[in-house]
Amino acid sequence: MLKDEVIAYKKERIIDAAGQLFFEKGYALTTLDDIAAALSVRKPFLYQFFAGKLELLSEVCGKTTAYASSIAQSALDGAGSPTVRLSRMVRALALEIIKGRIALAVCFREEKHLPPEGLRRLQDDRRRFIRALRLLLEEGRGKGEFSFPDANATAQAITGMTTWIYIWYRPDGAMQPDELAAETAAMALRLVGAAG
Repeated sequence: MLKDEVIAYKKERIIDAAGQLFFEKGYALTTLDDIAAALSVRKPFLYQFFAGKLELLSEVCGKTTAYASSIAQSALDGAGSPTVRLSRMVRALALEIIKGRIALAVCFREEKHLPPEGLRRLQDDRRRFIRALRLLLEEGRGKGEFSFPDANATAQAITGMTTWIYIWYRPDGAMQPDELAAETAAMALRLVGAAG
């Protein structure tokens, strides 16, 4: 058990270092030697966990869409009214985007380098996210909690509103992550015409 945790920790450190370098230098200009140097290890250490740079890019990008689809599915399946679940979902998503903004920036900028299976994984996660969010919105409208003309357009608007936080959020900005997440959730509820 402890061995598995150590392996997971090492892999996570490698993925984080790769993501930071892909963000700073770009995927094409980052080498495995750069990643190894950032971790103060030799390149063979990386090969114990990853086949190469492309697999690392897939892992960096995959983190972003995996958590988003998981958050949306949890909101769809969770307890509480659609209003409560949508608010909870947007808050959680905003906080994850703030925390993972570097990986998200890498994903949007560098996904063109992904192999077909990595790209397919991203697309599948994105579809799962939109589907779960759309179903939650339709449930809320069906129960009279939400009022909006088109579930797909509304889901895309909420997605954009939360996702693009990674572009403009700054740790030294006026709002702390919790405040920003709460404000984003409030905007989402206004967008869907939630009562109260």
